[in-house]
Amino acid sequence: MQFAWRRCGPAARSCRVGTKVKIHHLKALVVIADTGSVSAAARSCELSPPAITKAIQELESELGLLLLVRESRGVAFTEAGKSLLVHARLITTQIHKSMDEMASLLHKRDSHLKIAVSPWIALSILGETVRLFQRQMPDVQLEFHEALAGTTASKLRDGSLDLAIGRSSSLLMQDEFQCVPLFETSSAVVCRVGHPRAEVQSLSDLAGCEWVLNADPRDDGKSDDPFKKYCFAYSPRIHISHSFVVAIGLIASLDMLGLMPWPLVEALTGREKLRVIPIQETLNPAVTSLLTRRGDPLSASARHFVDSFVAVTRHAHESADSGQRRLFHSFDRLLMPTASSPAPVKT
Repeated sequence: MQFAWRRCGPAARSCRVGTKVKIHHLKALVVIADTGSVSAAARSCELSPPAITKAIQELESELGLLLLVRESRGVAFTEAGKSLLVHARLITTQIHKSMDEMASLLHKRDSHLKIAVSPWIALSILGETVRLFQRQMPDVQLEFHEALAGTTASKLRDGSLDLAIGRSSSLLMQDEFQCVPLFETSSAVVCRVGHPRAEVQSLSDLAGCEWVLNADPRDDGKSDDPFKKYCFAYSPRIHISHSFVVAIGLIASLDMLGLMPWPLVEALTGREKLRVIPIQETLNPAVTSLLTRRGDPLSASARHFVDSFVAVTRHAHESADSGQRRLFHSFDRLLMPTASSPAPVKT
């Protein structure tokens, strides 16, 4: 049964689409998606259900498209509704972010910065980056996410993230995102101490093993990477973890194997009961990049965070500390801009 919200008839084809769409229309669409029903959306917004319904009626009438249908378990989005929802999330998030930044300039409240970082960054240079950042912008509230291949693109797209520092993927190489290369790395196979195949030297010797990864490499199609070839040849059982902590716990306590960037392996040295299997093949080469939405200017706080990250990274690369040297020797190539090159914050 469809909602009692009318769909525009043939005359809608001549309407000037988008000329009367208002912010509260888009907010209503987003809140319905987040809460699952009109009544729940109304409670969340402290409005009446008829007010939410009216907003969607006006939006559908303006666009000439049906956006929502009622199902037994709540609300379902049509294809048009799903498509518009992506843009509605980004627009409402951008408005909130701009108002947040203006309020911070007036000292009315702290601004909010949402960042995704790779686990190895979190375990190595993130602390110093935050320390330097807070010296300049102590009132900014930071919200951190893990930069995972399967979720970073969608979170950047809908505004759930302001920026990410993580491995580039095919999804993130699209025109809608801007990628500034920072590091190039390959990966190591890791296992628990005492794993029965801890001494093998070839991927083929790992046939029949179980893996825990943050994404299934077979979903990206075939390539020249030896690990993808191994997956297609032996069809190993692969479990997916969207949490670094969960993956580490499983690898350390079971006979599951993991694939980790070498900087992460170096960052974990001495912290976990893990060891590297001495595989001879070069595995999973990838580039770690600064990732943002193309055409979306970075806020002042985002620019300061990136500046802090670049400064800390350059200092760590030149550090005399043995741990920092091991970390940066684990990169295949360092792609950070030189002191004479433009910093990656320029968009």
